[in-house]
Amino acid sequence: MNFSPLLKKNIAYRFVYLLLSIVITYSCIDPIEPIFDFQSDIVIINGLASTTPGSTSVKVEKTKIEFGDYVSEFISGCRVRLINSLTNEEVNFIEENQLYRVSSVFKINPGSKWELEVILPNGNLYRSTTEVTPFEVPILSINQNFNLEMTYDEGVGAYLPGNEIYIDFQDPPEDENFFLYQYKAYEQETYCKVCEYGVLRNGECLSQFDNPRLTKDYYTYTCDSRCWKISYNDEIIVYSDKFTNGKKITNLIVGKIPYTSKQNILVEIQKLNISEDSYKYYKTIKDLVDNNGSLNSPLPTALIGNFTNISYPDETVLGRFTAASAVTKSIFIKRDNRTERVYGNFLELQPELLGDPIPNPLTYEYSCEESRFRTKNLDLKFLNYFEISSLVNDDIDGDEIENNSDNCISISNSDQSDLDFDGIGDACDNDADGDGYILYYENFCGTSDLDSQSVPDDNDMDSMPDCIDEDDDNDGYIDEHEIYSDSDPFDQNSLPLDSDNDFLPDIVEREITRTNPNNPDTDGDGYIDGRECCPRNPNRN
Repeated sequence: MNFSPLLKKNIAYRFVYLLLSIVITYSCIDPIEPIFDFQSDIVIINGLASTTPGSTSVKVEKTKIEFGDYVSEFISGCRVRLINSLTNEEVNFIEENQLYRVSSVFKINPGSKWELEVILPNGNLYRSTTEVTPFEVPILSINQNFNLEMTYDEGVGAYLPGNEIYIDFQDPPEDENFFLYQYKAYEQETYCKVCEYGVLRNGECLSQFDNPRLTKDYYTYTCDSRCWKISYNDEIIVYSDKFTNGKKITNLIVGKIPYTSKQNILVEIQKLNISEDSYKYYKTIKDLVDNNGSLNSPLPTALIGNFTNISYPDETVLGRFTAASAVTKSIFIKRDNRTERVYGNFLELQPELLGDPIPNPLTYEYSCEESRFRTKNLDLKFLNYFEISSLVNDDIDGDEIENNSDNCISISNSDQSDLDFDGIGDACDNDADGDGYILYYENFCGTSDLDSQSVPDDNDMDSMPDCIDEDDDNDGYIDEHEIYSDSDPFDQNSLPLDSDNDFLPDIVEREITRTNPNNPDTDGDGYIDGRECCPRNPNRN
């Protein structure tokens, strides 16, 4: 498939935002701005493998035209795997919420070499070039500054305020390094639902647009529980040490947080050390966006990813697989005491009132629905920042490091040691080495929480070590019962005889629990025998 320079530029513009969040889940169908001509059925593969547990993921899409709109659509049913080029280790992905993921504890190691392979449902095989994982470069410190003229908005015709995020780090002198920066910001959500020209009923906005008595353009519905809004960077931020190799880098801007509300906000910066080829790829996209004053401007360089269709090598494939080392650091920003006027779509509280032209009963709240942009389950390490923010003391643990830049707010840790570079100080990190196993598990199993290479055995990779896990193969049958039934507790395909499928093997029911092997609920209390403590007593579960 051959593309003209203009079409290549069209494509580049349309999927820029796909590249900004490689590992973030998108909606089922992502809208794309229509520019000139368009080509359907272009495959887009974006993948990231990282040294941070749980961050490895892949998204596979294709372009299409749907009802006159240009969209990118997730491709379900793909077979996706990572291949270690040095050891031939294979890591298979599973499909989950419009994304392909691996185990939450999986991570790659610096210096390892990986390829990504994707097989579409039609049998087409796509493979990336080999990516070498760079080594981690820690963030020494993080700071912020409120800038009244942070960004220029052409629509508004003025400079708009915001918080600029800065970091310091020591650049290693041995090799050239290339970095990609992204952030994730949390602030408390006020409204969990806004209905324009309508009201909320049964989870949906019911239009009242044609009601002559309608006096409000919208109604707001507060969150029924504590809820957190999540936002991400909307620009590509890259850095090369070509001219600063081996030097200490200070006050490098890695994020710009728009001042759209007076809510306090916590920003987590992720610093990805990537290959030179990956850097050139993202730099191309950045230059394209930064120099888009004219659609006729030439591409800075060719927009080329690192995937090939093995069966049809001439096919153009968009996207890229990147192997990266990752470190994070967080900063808490107080904005509730600022006097400057916020900008953006500020909404005032407009609840439903008696007498309004709306159907009863009145509704005031809406649930905090989990998504890429909202959560009610804020990590405790982040929640602490918001809980302590109301205190007058700016150094609650007395370690001479202010709360907003302390990686462990409540426990003194003046050295700010952070073994796994996850932004949580070792003094209060429940998984200091970042291997996915909490301190209690490591102590119980005799491994070290200060050595990421010292991990407990975990046959089913469920983050529950074998020394604690009662079901080591995660097949639903506890190890003790499998051994008693002569099945293999470490093999998911080795299952004991279980006639009534109640997760109690027949021999265990006959000889140990004394329950009926042909009745999944012997005591008739609504709980199957294998999922209650007392399967012969209906009064206890």
